[in-house]
Amino acid sequence: MCANILRNSSLVELQGELGGPAGTRLLAWLEAALAQRRIEDFDTRYDFVRRAFRLSAPGRPSDRPHAIWFGHKTPRHERHFRRYETLFDNPENRPVYVYCLRNPFDVWRSYQAMPWNKFRDVDTFLEAWLRSVAVYELIAERAPDRVLVFNLDRMLRAADWRDYLEPTLFQPLGLSGETFSRPVITLRNSNSSLNKTGARPDPISEADRRAIARQPEVRRIAAEHFPWLGLPPPPPGLIRRDAKKSGRMARLRRTAVRAWRQARREWNRPR
Repeated sequence: MCANILRNSSLVELQGELGGPAGTRLLAWLEAALAQRRIEDFDTRYDFVRRAFRLSAPGRPSDRPHAIWFGHKTPRHERHFRRYETLFDNPENRPVYVYCLRNPFDVWRSYQAMPWNKFRDVDTFLEAWLRSVAVYELIAERAPDRVLVFNLDRMLRAADWRDYLEPTLFQPLGLSGETFSRPVITLRNSNSSLNKTGARPDPISEADRRAIARQPEVRRIAAEHFPWLGLPPPPPGLIRRDAKKSGRMARLRRTAVRAWRQARREWNRPR
């Protein structure tokens, strides 16, 4: 949904998903190519990456020469933060990141309805969801003024979507109504399970709901981003502390800790 909203503006050139191993290899190649060619002019470097994004985009690439923003929409690419910081290193024109966030209950419900769902159970899904949020939180610490959070739940709860989108996306990115091709309220989520499968997804099981709700890190995140869910707050002092006990919940608690450590190692890896 976020990608459709951004693409609706003529000032945004947003490519499709550069996901999987191909997206990872593309970023590694770009980093190596720019270093080998020793391109020092920032405009030349940025144009080189922009053309690579276009050529690598699935389907018909977006080509908007007058757009002031360019990029792509790829889930889980927050893990490549260090590489993006290397590719776009002009101190006067640093990259801006849009992190899309949705409550884990609805995300798991959507995943279960999709034929390409690779998560074997709620535990493996929850590990990935917690890891993603943990990496986002690290990025927000590293670049607090360059990370925008698109909370789908908050937008859908707003009486008027623009009331949420104006301060969250449009104003920070300098997007105004005259650049939109369609009214925002008419946009639809092209990746929704309803659009992909033709039917609304079934509710998640009560066992899965309980498994998600009792996870302390989920409760911490929900208190900040989804307070209307009414989940009990996590125990004080839990955040980023290694679990001592064994079992499913301890394993999931350790997931968030490992994600932070992995992200920090990636950031500090020699270039």
